[in-house]
Amino acid sequence: MGLSAHPKHPDSALNCLLVSPKFPPYSYWNYVAAAELINARTPSPPLGLITVAALLPQHWNIKLMDLNAQDFSEEMWNWADIICVGGMLPQQQGLMDTIKRAKATGKFVVVGGPEPTSQPDLYADADTIIIGEGENVIPEWLDAWRAGNPRGIFKTDKKPDVTKSPVPRFDLLDFNNYVEVGLQYSRGCPFNCEFCDIIELYGRVPRTKTPEQVLAELQAIHDCGYRGSIYFVDDNFIGNKRNVKKLLPHVIDWQKASKYPFFFATEASMNLGDDVKLLELMQAADFRMVFMGIETPDPEVLMQTQKSQNTMHPIVERVNMLYKYGIVALGGFIMGFDSEKPGMDHRMIKCIEDTTICMATVGLLVALPNTQLTKRLQKEGRLLDSRGIVVPLEQKEYRLVIHSAVAGDHTVSGLNFVTKRPTNEILREYRNVIASVYSPASYFARAVETTRRLRTKSLHIPSLFEWKRNLRGFWNLIKFMNRDPDLRWHFWKSLIRMLPYGPARFDAGMRLVGIYTHFYKHSRYVLEQIDKRLANPDHYEESYNKDVDAGVIPDAAAVAKLASGETTRVNPTHGVAAS
Repeated sequence: MGLSAHPKHPDSALNCLLVSPKFPPYSYWNYVAAAELINARTPSPPLGLITVAALLPQHWNIKLMDLNAQDFSEEMWNWADIICVGGMLPQQQGLMDTIKRAKATGKFVVVGGPEPTSQPDLYADADTIIIGEGENVIPEWLDAWRAGNPRGIFKTDKKPDVTKSPVPRFDLLDFNNYVEVGLQYSRGCPFNCEFCDIIELYGRVPRTKTPEQVLAELQAIHDCGYRGSIYFVDDNFIGNKRNVKKLLPHVIDWQKASKYPFFFATEASMNLGDDVKLLELMQAADFRMVFMGIETPDPEVLMQTQKSQNTMHPIVERVNMLYKYGIVALGGFIMGFDSEKPGMDHRMIKCIEDTTICMATVGLLVALPNTQLTKRLQKEGRLLDSRGIVVPLEQKEYRLVIHSAVAGDHTVSGLNFVTKRPTNEILREYRNVIASVYSPASYFARAVETTRRLRTKSLHIPSLFEWKRNLRGFWNLIKFMNRDPDLRWHFWKSLIRMLPYGPARFDAGMRLVGIYTHFYKHSRYVLEQIDKRLANPDHYEESYNKDVDAGVIPDAAAVAKLASGETTRVNPTHGVAAS
């Protein structure tokens, strides 16, 4: 593809359109069915892009087109002088489609975020590729643009000081479209999990914002008129426990002074369950949900994958500590590790049942670009490319392409390597776990038991809008459950069993029940895809070839163009926008 027109000077009043590509409809994280219960369009807004909006020149006219929350607008597209698109791995296809549209319509297009940072060669057709975080380097990119060099790869390995990060442009959002709003406190994680790309993207030294910054962001959201759930999107909120314990008293005081307009959720490592003081502070701030990467109940597997922090105390004991402080536990689980033994399905099902975790992300292991796992597998001659062919040792870049035919996430397209035990054995056990834990009987029983164990203190005071939204959601939930005789029985049985636990716990339990509208559809899709994979192990190579022929994914020519420097100017001192 040819180059787009040279963009206007950055000091002029540019029209900038930020585009967040659509997540695949069957991604585990795409809780659209649950969001629709309350007439929302998608779970949460693209925090990375509205942070980028705050880093760009504020004299620009900036608009957001979140394709998860709104339909594509030709009017907005035609209005734009420059297109900035960013996203994560599940949005890979949407990123490519946006670049393709920009080139076809002569728009200058900039791409960034965690997925382009991990695999920049896939996005060689973009005018500018932004690699890494942006606080340090967006001004440098703009300076290069002012000097007449807006195109190229802008990259730096230096991690920015997040205490200089601006308040995201929350004013660009239509809050009616979202279930919750994201806020970031820290980047990075102190642990060293072999399969994790977070430590490769953001480092192993957690960088935290100041309490004043967090309060300013809370106030900005409050000033926009939003009330309800705030999700701290940190990959490990407690990566720096000392700083978190300094932050939370400020959040508690702000909540009290503001009459508790928000309640919170986040992600944290399992050692949260060992820290009573931290749990007390989180409960006082009104944290209600925490996602934890449990991965596997097998200590030997945890040690092999460098996740020894999960072996320090029993999993059930740690999860129960969260329930004791009114926090619902969500859990990530993975199958396919090298030292995993046959019968993992039974052990994993028992772990999920014993912890009563409803929202259990059970997925297949994926070797992500740039991780320790991927490098080890390549050295061992076991890493597979998107066609199922072993990646040669001399190949420097690994490309993880999501096929359009199986677009989703690690729940359907994992195990991109030669497994130690038979792949079909892993797939059959994985299928058994999904079929078991997401059967109505099992899921609703866990929801009731979680509600029984929970010792919640509901501090948030819902607004009139929230009351109306929640009542609408409850009515839509009843209609959804009554359509299926099997669901109807489990729903009403669970509702009756939850009622005696009081309003706060009943509300928490009903939220878990509501989220089953997503898992009800998603689990059936996963089972269907796994059955296809078991029946035809070669269908991924067939999908790859079809996608290349259709122009859905770039062929080798795109990689060659990037390497030759035909359309790019590489400057290692420059960097890019945050994800």
